[in-house]
Amino acid sequence: MFYNSSNNGQISNQKSNTILNDLRHINKKNIQENNYKYKSGDNNGKTKISLKKKMKEVFKIPDNRQEKLNMVIRKNAHAFEYFVLAILVAIAMFAFHLKGRGAIVYIMFICLLYAVTDEFHQAFVTGRTSLVSDVIIDFSGSIIGIIVFYTAYYKLLKKS
Repeated sequence: MFYNSSNNGQISNQKSNTILNDLRHINKKNIQENNYKYKSGDNNGKTKISLKKKMKEVFKIPDNRQEKLNMVIRKNAHAFEYFVLAILVAIAMFAFHLKGRGAIVYIMFICLLYAVTDEFHQAFVTGRTSLVSDVIIDFSGSIIGIIVFYTAYYKLLKKS
């Protein structure tokens, strides 16, 4: 996480755009496959608009679509990193026999502290910004990670 935060804005933006382009390529391939299936299917003599043409009509998005999708990827990456961090910290707490409410408080504190210090660190990296909204996104990802971990532990692993 520290490494990703240390990248300047241009490198970070380039990484998320690469992911976006990969997703776009996969989506385009799936649309072409579905379009072929749709065209080759039995339509009882009725003419139907091809799936590809329909997709173009439905998804009319303004010119800054790339930027919006890039932002969504970046924010989800933030949340996912802290989701994983919360699970790893929870596993560490369980290894030291800290469980229950007390452990949850520690896990939340560690994740929130790291989110705040990470955003503070980003304020000094060229082309990066330090946003309170990113701290909230990070912390939300860690809360989801805690919920997933504790649900998995108490519902699945405790039964066996």
